[in-house]
Amino acid sequence: MKINSVCTSISTAILAALLLCSPALAADQASDWKVGAGYQAMWAGEFLNGISARAWYQDRFGIEGNFFYGGVDFEVDYDYNEHEEADLYVGEIKLMYAPIVREYSKFYIGAQGSIGQFELDGDLIDYKDEIYGFGVFIGSEFHFQEIPELGFNFDVGYKHYFYEDKPYGSSGPEVDIELKGVGATFGIHYYF
Repeated sequence: MKINSVCTSISTAILAALLLCSPALAADQASDWKVGAGYQAMWAGEFLNGISARAWYQDRFGIEGNFFYGGVDFEVDYDYNEHEEADLYVGEIKLMYAPIVREYSKFYIGAQGSIGQFELDGDLIDYKDEIYGFGVFIGSEFHFQEIPELGFNFDVGYKHYFYEDKPYGSSGPEVDIELKGVGATFGIHYYF
């Protein structure tokens, strides 16, 4: 199974952002930057699980990078016993601003952009193409006094994903798919 170069680039960018913002490289600004890595999940009918990097500058301005993956295998049993696989890769960047910051919590607003790839690979159909998305959200992050290095977050907001292409060549029908509505994500990050 191949991962599109776009998805590979996004995951590389997330890793690079985490490394470049690490406390070792920003030791003189340790009080300004708070950098973490962890898990993020997106509710899309089922949970789409992902890895995540999150950084806050002066507890007010944040950036988060996520890489989600979801896959399904299924059998088609109509005169044939065919095997199909579907995979979805999504990279996401979030920009956040926290107007309310408390000792163990913060409330933030933000915007996000996404790029991803959908692949259908099997005996009957072989197809892949990109999807794009954007959205706005509100969220909160909180810490427990006993374990302040762990941050738990929950976001909810409007997301709009779109895809437009002619998957079966220039003479085939044009496919125009829009997925929009209110979505939610939640996660946990360990801050270094």
